[in-house]
Amino acid sequence: MNQTLFIINPVSARGTTLRTWAAARRQLIELGFEFTEHTTSRAGEAVEIARDAISSGAGSVVAVGGDGTLNEVVNGYFDESGRAVNPSAAIGLLPSGTGSDFRRSIEINDWREAVRALVESKTRLIDAARITFTDANGKIAVRSFINMASFGLGGDVSALVNLWRYSLPRWIGGQARFAAAAISALKRFKNKSVTVEMDGKRTVEIISNLIVVANGRFAGGGMMLAPNAKLDDGLLDVILTDRATRLDVLKELPRISRGGYLKNPKVMELRAREVSIRSDEPMAIDIDGEMIGHTPARLTVLPAAVRFVMNEELEAGAGINVA
Repeated sequence: MNQTLFIINPVSARGTTLRTWAAARRQLIELGFEFTEHTTSRAGEAVEIARDAISSGAGSVVAVGGDGTLNEVVNGYFDESGRAVNPSAAIGLLPSGTGSDFRRSIEINDWREAVRALVESKTRLIDAARITFTDANGKIAVRSFINMASFGLGGDVSALVNLWRYSLPRWIGGQARFAAAAISALKRFKNKSVTVEMDGKRTVEIISNLIVVANGRFAGGGMMLAPNAKLDDGLLDVILTDRATRLDVLKELPRISRGGYLKNPKVMELRAREVSIRSDEPMAIDIDGEMIGHTPARLTVLPAAVRFVMNEELEAGAGINVA
């Protein structure tokens, strides 16, 4: 069996993902593209469905939704030990959702471009990351991701975005939602003493409440938090802030969308294969728009671990190798 399975999140983007899927589905049928589909009914279901499908021989599994849906499919791509269930299988994305940030790193702007990439069946190997952290119940947990993890303010912002999901008007876009949540979260902004260890060799002591560990470049509805991150360089981009104040963050919000905040002297950009983060007080952790737990945490890059469906014309400068 070498079929393609689409996993659809019906509540993504407050239900508009279903309309996106309906349009894409019609085009796929018109193009003679053979596929099966599954609509999820609860959080975490996409992990199970993706893993079962790949174990059963599916050639590719496509997430229909935002970054959270894609993250679940990515976690289904790996087994419990962090190994790919079937390295020959591929993951794809038909983007929708509040943030839908990973599509920006792979230069897929909408579902039409996603359909074209799927029909062309061009796959490329990209890195993934594995994070060990403390969950809401105080237990050690493990997740995989291909985009970005943020610590402190980023986790607080994601919690607010999800809390406001159904209370804000539909016309307020993803970046505006994240910006509003960031401003609100700043009311509780408090720096902490943080120790960041990289590759077991370099240790940095900072006073911070905003750290990013990235594989992809974008988060927060299009904010370029890691402008120099590459998906296939075998490294994680580590962005650290030291002694940044509420006012510093507010001033930098307009520049974050372009990655310009890296020029601030209170911001450091580093790279590592393994990152350990400890803080004197717990820092919230966000993975792909979901507040998953808090520090301490350890992150490890998984080089060339995921086969991903992408547009053939994606420039080599994006840090992608054709597989």
